[in-house]
Amino acid sequence: MEEVRPTGPQRAGLQVTRWRPAILLLGGLSSALANPKLQEGWLLALILSLVVGVTGVVALAGQISRARSVVPYASASVGMLGWGLFATLTGGTGGLTSPFVAAFLLEIVVAGVTLSPRGVLWVTLNALGVMGLMAWLYGLEALGLLVVEALFVGAIGVLAAFIAGRRLSGEIALKSQGEQLGARLDALQRELEDERVISRVGENVARLAHGLKNAVHSLRGFVALLEPELGSGPGARAALRGLHAAIDDLEALARLTLADRGASGSESRSGVPARPDPDRHAAPGVSPTSSSGTARARLPEVVGVAHTEVSQASPGVAWRLVEASGGPTLDVAIGAEPLTELLVILMRNAVEAMNGAGRGSVEWGANGDFGMLLVSDEGPGFAPEQLEKIFQPGYTTKAGGSGFGLFLARRIVEDHGGALSLERGENGGARVRVELPRTQTRED
Repeated sequence: MEEVRPTGPQRAGLQVTRWRPAILLLGGLSSALANPKLQEGWLLALILSLVVGVTGVVALAGQISRARSVVPYASASVGMLGWGLFATLTGGTGGLTSPFVAAFLLEIVVAGVTLSPRGVLWVTLNALGVMGLMAWLYGLEALGLLVVEALFVGAIGVLAAFIAGRRLSGEIALKSQGEQLGARLDALQRELEDERVISRVGENVARLAHGLKNAVHSLRGFVALLEPELGSGPGARAALRGLHAAIDDLEALARLTLADRGASGSESRSGVPARPDPDRHAAPGVSPTSSSGTARARLPEVVGVAHTEVSQASPGVAWRLVEASGGPTLDVAIGAEPLTELLVILMRNAVEAMNGAGRGSVEWGANGDFGMLLVSDEGPGFAPEQLEKIFQPGYTTKAGGSGFGLFLARRIVEDHGGALSLERGENGGARVRVELPRTQTRED
């Protein structure tokens, strides 16, 4: 079993416990100077052996994890008895006039620094109890002095408990702030590493787009050479139109990528090149924006578009589309194009997890102020250690995978005020949960 390390205050209390036998030894030897009679006989040696020996055993018990929480209290109680014995041997009226009474105050002050408020009150009660026992052994000859000293010790104890409470509150606040700062630092480090990876990928994309543009020019030249040889038949003309359209699309993609890479602020936080007109390719029937100009997409229609695209490319996977409560008219605060891109990424990941054959499901519906989207598959799912790294750019669990699908999907969701998480499916496999803020529609 893993050893539990003591906390800061507990560590300080254990440190005082280790030093208490030596301090009591010095106190006992000092009592021989205050009362020379103690230098004769074995009484002082016997008392020192008893007090120092017991506190030493208590200090050794601090090495036991289960005993650490009570060791400082037990050590303080034994220490109080020791100081009471030294006071009794060196002062009159039951030891209440001994200089060693000041050691009671010292113990209370130390408790205020190392223990909780309850611990300080415990040490204070021990001091009052030992003082009362000292006075009782001598017949309460100095009752007035006992009352005065008891009131003074009690007042110091209450003040020390108050200070201990303030100290404890400050330590808790500092610990909380430290944990928050540590979490923020970890998040910044992860984001910095992500941006480094994205930056490297962006450079490769720019080189690829530049090479693609050059290849397009070459393709146009080859097509120009082929046109006279193909003739003027209907099939040839259709093939040429399709080839020209494909080349035009490639050239447009290359130019758009290079333009976005060169423009300031043209890359979105997700690392996906920003598009000058995000609603230019909006799916039919999908509302690109709300009446206030906010991006908006209707989930049922986007699901249909993504399902058609993925099913045509991977016919071996049968998809079950489930529309939950609020689903038929559910609009979310994201453009149609990024939402379609997000859903296609998740569905293609599911297809790859099932090696292109199996059953998947897409569920959507309203969840309070959010629209919920669930994409499930029958694949192997994710191991716990994989879940810690799965969103890191470049990390993949599939042979030949790029490691950017889930990273980009989460960035898209977070950029639109939502959240994306992974969980185990009800019947095995993996399930991706997406929550996006809802928007008000005319039907609302």
